[in-house]
Amino acid sequence: MKILLALHAFPPFSRAGSENYVEALACELLRRHEVTVFHRVSQPERPEYETSEARHGAIPVVRINRSFSDMTQFRDSYRSDMVAKRFAAVLDRLRPDVVHFHHLTCLSTTCVDAARQLGIPVVCTLHDYWLLCPRGQLLRRDLSLCERHTDSDCVRCMAYQLNIHGGHQRTRKLFDAAARLAHWRLPADIYRRIASRPFAREDDALGEIRERTREVLEACSQVDRFVSPSQFLRERYAEFGVPAARIEVLRNGFDATKWPAPRAARPRDTLTPLRVIYLGTWIPSKGVHVLLEAVRSMDPREIQLEVHGHAVPFEGVEDYEGQLQRLAAGAPHIRMGERYAPDDVPALLAAADVAVVPSIWYENAPLTIQEAFRAGLPVVASGHGGLLEFVAHERNGLTFRPGSSAALRAALERLAREPGLLDRLRAGVPAVVTMHEHALELERLYAELCAGMSTHERVSTSA
Repeated sequence: MKILLALHAFPPFSRAGSENYVEALACELLRRHEVTVFHRVSQPERPEYETSEARHGAIPVVRINRSFSDMTQFRDSYRSDMVAKRFAAVLDRLRPDVVHFHHLTCLSTTCVDAARQLGIPVVCTLHDYWLLCPRGQLLRRDLSLCERHTDSDCVRCMAYQLNIHGGHQRTRKLFDAAARLAHWRLPADIYRRIASRPFAREDDALGEIRERTREVLEACSQVDRFVSPSQFLRERYAEFGVPAARIEVLRNGFDATKWPAPRAARPRDTLTPLRVIYLGTWIPSKGVHVLLEAVRSMDPREIQLEVHGHAVPFEGVEDYEGQLQRLAAGAPHIRMGERYAPDDVPALLAAADVAVVPSIWYENAPLTIQEAFRAGLPVVASGHGGLLEFVAHERNGLTFRPGSSAALRAALERLAREPGLLDRLRAGVPAVVTMHEHALELERLYAELCAGMSTHERVSTSA
């Protein structure tokens, strides 16, 4: 079978959860199939929309350069006819049996139509909320959850990018002023006052958001089958308008072929500091600040925290890394680590007792949890979203009220002080779905779609 995997970024240019997952999936599928990865890069010094072929290890890749240098309107943020044209040319040359999208951001919603025009079955994995939320994480600018968002809510959050005359500048000045007063986090009352005020030509802005919603739903209607790693995410997309019958819940696979067997747990008592670890990007939605706020006031004799990763840009928040470093300053039991590679993860986790996932946003199925479970570690996680489908409170970890540093501190203090709790949670850590098992499920899905595509729907390679 010839399979094309498409997404917004890919190693070595970008390493985050979805990119690492697709890399591992491609390697597994290559054992039995022809696989190519199509992904976007941002190289402003190169011609816009230039495509190039290369290899990432054993994986053939086709890269398209899109730096948004010619972006003139909000529509350009989600649709590019030039990207779709280049993508169609790649499809016409490779003639894959199935196209599996993993993200359309930075590509184009019309890439789906390009595949359908050639009669190629389309699968799309839902890694986050970008199709229904332009910011991707259902978080407002004040970092509050957008639980049941409307197009009008999107207008407020996306004011910077919308073609709003006059009112756009005024709204931005208000946001910037509030951000300076509150450093990196807008107080909810200030945000509500800003968000409740109308601005010039707001109806035009709402029209732009509604156009995006229409185009996204049109793209979704052309997808044969969606894959959701969590039931929570499936429900959000069903509420958005994607037929639930076309969304299949499949847990992401995890490639542990290079991992050593989990080490025997280090015996500890209440006199031994609890070794806590955070692995992941440093952005506000991940709640790293919540973890630092929880730990900085704890007794160093009870806990040691290592925070590994690196900061990446997050719209509306400046110098988040600086804020984290200031939170950690003067706390000898907190160590801010450095950027790490996937091969470093087993050793990092082997030196810890528990992993923490303090995300503010509705996480879907974070790779960090799979990594922790593979290493035999329980997880302390925010008690919402897809996290609740993986971390069972009092069984393989603890959950706490999202965004509450006090609640997170209480959970960590329990682990540090309560005899036998850590050992009991370790015993409940489940096995993870292997990438081989996961790939077999996807292959079954691909085969079903290819078999169901009648010959008159597929375009002959000799056409």
